[in-house]
Amino acid sequence: MEQLNFNNTEIAFQYKSNKALNNTFFVFRLIQNPLLVKVLTQITYAILKLHLPLKWVLKNTVYKVFCAGANRAEAAATMQHLAKYKVQTVMDYVAEGDNDPASFEKNYQTILANIQFLAQHADKAVLAVKLSGLEDVSFLKKFKKLNDAQTLEDQNRLNALLEKMDCISNQVKSKGLIVYYDAEEYSTQSLFDDLVEKMMMKHNQDRAVVYNTLQMYLCDRIPFLKNCISHAEQHQYVLGIKLVRGAYVEKERIYAANEGRTSPVFSTKEATDASFDEAVAICLDHADKVHTCIATHNQESVQKACLKLYSIKNKKPVVAFSQLYGMSDHLSFNLAYHGFKASKYVPY
Repeated sequence: MEQLNFNNTEIAFQYKSNKALNNTFFVFRLIQNPLLVKVLTQITYAILKLHLPLKWVLKNTVYKVFCAGANRAEAAATMQHLAKYKVQTVMDYVAEGDNDPASFEKNYQTILANIQFLAQHADKAVLAVKLSGLEDVSFLKKFKKLNDAQTLEDQNRLNALLEKMDCISNQVKSKGLIVYYDAEEYSTQSLFDDLVEKMMMKHNQDRAVVYNTLQMYLCDRIPFLKNCISHAEQHQYVLGIKLVRGAYVEKERIYAANEGRTSPVFSTKEATDASFDEAVAICLDHADKVHTCIATHNQESVQKACLKLYSIKNKKPVVAFSQLYGMSDHLSFNLAYHGFKASKYVPY
């Protein structure tokens, strides 16, 4: 087998035309300037809020680099193009609308429609779901577990969310797909963990249909992961784990400081890196009962994981790598070229 080389730009960027590469280079040059990013962000908000006739500028620059399209048809074209290079798709619907029941129901129906769409248009695709798109976060923050509600009204509301998750998970399972339930703010994490665990116990009997997302910048995630593995062994289901470093570090530190409590995230990037790599090693050491998605743009972490996978290849672990669409193509496409399961988080 040809040696895995993440510096092979021919493989990394062969899916892009020269025009697309030039546009990508232009966009990445822009976003390297923090002041310019701040100014352009405000301009973007103004364009969208005031409905100025300049959306074509956004659509043909930044949007074109990081988004698959404005609808399912455009997303399908992107998925099919990625598939030519053996890169799978994680379909990420970017929910829009107000924080009200009508918007949550619209998002729910869109997710169900996306499952049917993926079953027809994509091979071995994955669905990404944010629970904050299905229920009000300010409501969810009040509970640590599903049965923590103090009133019948609140319990019925939590049960309704669980029923939606069950329907999503069941349809994903019936179509041979996978669903990643994304992690969000720490204030909702305990409840999300409880809800997703219930889905895994019900739907992950033969394979990991449902995956929980662990943000490894949280200091408690290694003990939590070990407990998850023990729980899966005890209750005889396949554990689905997606590992990320985390996306809300600044917010978490500010929230903790304002509330006078210890920050739940590590104080240094080095500690987060160590936590992430340890979690990968734990999952791979238990590959017979843990199916893993290693979602990172960190090349060193990917290289460590690949070396570990080479050493346990006879165990046939179920492991995938994932990066955001428009980022770290040197990882995604080189991984796919060399036979690893690689995917892109594709927002539309």
